[in-house]
Amino acid sequence: MVADLPMSGLSVSRAIEAQIAIASRLWSDFWIARNAALQGRKGRQTSALAWSCLLGICLAAGTAAAQSGDSQNLLSLATPGTPFTFEVIESLDAAYLGDTPSHMGRDGGLAVRPNVSLGDAVYRTTRTGEQSNTVRVGTVTRVKWERVSGGLTVEFDPEPLQRIAVGDEVWIDLNPIPASQNNR
Repeated sequence: MVADLPMSGLSVSRAIEAQIAIASRLWSDFWIARNAALQGRKGRQTSALAWSCLLGICLAAGTAAAQSGDSQNLLSLATPGTPFTFEVIESLDAAYLGDTPSHMGRDGGLAVRPNVSLGDAVYRTTRTGEQSNTVRVGTVTRVKWERVSGGLTVEFDPEPLQRIAVGDEVWIDLNPIPASQNNR
């Protein structure tokens, strides 16, 4: 399956073809340089250090080309207002001396690049009949993005007088509008 995501104006399949062409060119240059060195020395052995340097340069260039095609870099930012719902899986009174109570939760399946920061709000939405009520229940104090699995781990401090239990579903905005833009 070939995804058709933009990468500098190229689709992923075309970007991979470009990387293969670069790698092929590097190996071609490597063999040309090797043969020229062997012919120029007329039977003398080329030092291991020279070959190591040449191989290192080829590998570094190939690695740089591979990193430019990192599929996670192709993910677009979430649109503002995109909720990320997760379940509270751990509650702590204080992990270290002087800590405040905190809660942690995680979930996966992200198909977008998160833009979550320390200090962002954590919400809980309760529904009664046809009405829903959204309340701020905490503030993000730690966030970890597992890029490979598409998971997000969020730790947050509770707001005063908010009861948060293990198993509660809460949510954060994956790309909140900065406060300076909210005031305009």
